[in-house]
Amino acid sequence: MAGEKILVVDDEEMIRNLCMHILTAEGYRVTAAANGQAALQELEGTDIDVLLTDIKMPGMDGLELFERVKARNLDVMTMFMTGHGTLDTAIESLMMGVDGFVLKPFTQEELLSAVNRAVTGARLQKENIRLKALIPIFEISKLLVTEVDLAALFRIITEVLVQDFSVDRVSLMLVDDPTGNLVIRASHGLPQKIAQVSRRRPGEGISGLVLRTKKPLIISSGRHPDQEVMDVLNVEEMSFSSMTVPLIGRDKAFGVLNVSKLKGPPFTASDLQIVLILASQVVTAMENAGMYEDLRESYFRTVQALVAAVEAKDPYTRWHSTNVAKYAVAIAREMGMSPTQLEEIHIASILHDVGKIGISERIISKPERLSREEFDIMKDHPAHGIRILEPIGFSPFITQSIYQHHERYDGKGYPQSLSGEDISLGARILNVADTIDAMVSERPYRGMISSLEVIAELEQESGKQFDPAISSAARRLIEKGLLKLGMHTYYHYVSGMDKNGKEKKSAQK
Repeated sequence: MAGEKILVVDDEEMIRNLCMHILTAEGYRVTAAANGQAALQELEGTDIDVLLTDIKMPGMDGLELFERVKARNLDVMTMFMTGHGTLDTAIESLMMGVDGFVLKPFTQEELLSAVNRAVTGARLQKENIRLKALIPIFEISKLLVTEVDLAALFRIITEVLVQDFSVDRVSLMLVDDPTGNLVIRASHGLPQKIAQVSRRRPGEGISGLVLRTKKPLIISSGRHPDQEVMDVLNVEEMSFSSMTVPLIGRDKAFGVLNVSKLKGPPFTASDLQIVLILASQVVTAMENAGMYEDLRESYFRTVQALVAAVEAKDPYTRWHSTNVAKYAVAIAREMGMSPTQLEEIHIASILHDVGKIGISERIISKPERLSREEFDIMKDHPAHGIRILEPIGFSPFITQSIYQHHERYDGKGYPQSLSGEDISLGARILNVADTIDAMVSERPYRGMISSLEVIAELEQESGKQFDPAISSAARRLIEKGLLKLGMHTYYHYVSGMDKNGKEKKSAQK
């Protein structure tokens, strides 16, 4: 039964030395303290398994020391050494949670028997703690293997590490493909300045060393027995205790996961084993995310090809989706929407008419106005679009924007006759952008509409077809000359097409 660390506390030096001699010979790692205050200091900085303390000591006695240990939630088995005069106190202390006692004077066998029982209890207690710690790990593994968003993935990891391991800092460093450098992609508890600029060249620092060797590391109090580790350890990576784990996939190294604490017991090998389990789940999730993104990108390109096929049916709507995206993003930016929302608006705009692939080419390319029956068929295209896009798993913002982009602010649109803010914000923006492009596109039954006429239409339909705030934003952009209208001719011209979709004899930019 060797390896556990025992702290002996007694004001008599002879007793301390005797205990240290007996227990060290048995293979235990033993330290000693002459009083309760010194014992508390030792307990704060060292991972102690068993506290063996005298009850009767000057100043802080054994009972007070025990109460202080309990108050600090230190994971330590406590045993009292007591004479016959304090036996009743020792027995009472068992009711308070003390794990055992040994009577003075004791023989070597009596001391070892009592300590061995406490060590066995300590091992069982630590094992229970580890098993409890594994429960949330296994629970989140279900989430990790299905999560494809890196930010959400990191939030899950951090939550577990902070709550169940009492860590202060977590950082996810990933390999930047163009440079090979390790760059912090997400962090918790790190000073912002460090998080923003910290990076490691291949093999540099603890993170670079761990990635190169593909071996995890535990460092405590800025020290490590391996000189290679000490050679690369720098000030930024100094903490009370830290763990760095490589994230290695089937065919590539993704990066490293860094975990550190600024106080409390240092990390143990058991802690590292649990973090390694977590890291393996992270790698699986990242590989799944990569495959999902590849599949999604492939499907997205296919859908874009479908959009191009739809627009190719009608020379008067060629580049329509591209123009709608240009108008919609400009309006959304004018309204102060976030970069993420701008990206979603762009995607929704590009794909908003993909459902027309399910509409007859005769109706799509009809040069005259549609009949009532034909228009009813055309009104099905938002629903067709959602069915086509469903396998990609786009966000609700994108799908609702596409499905509702023909709804009117006054409730007279389709397919659901929604009104006002019941219509998604993206759909309200798309409605304005889509209508602007329809107005400025030349049709066989009418010519192109001027910017002034577009502004007048936007004002007239404000509160009817259009959300007033969005209509106002579009008018401001046009009036300031920031929204260039009627770009179809430009696109045909540079692509070698005339406005009727026929190839020009000579086309140049």
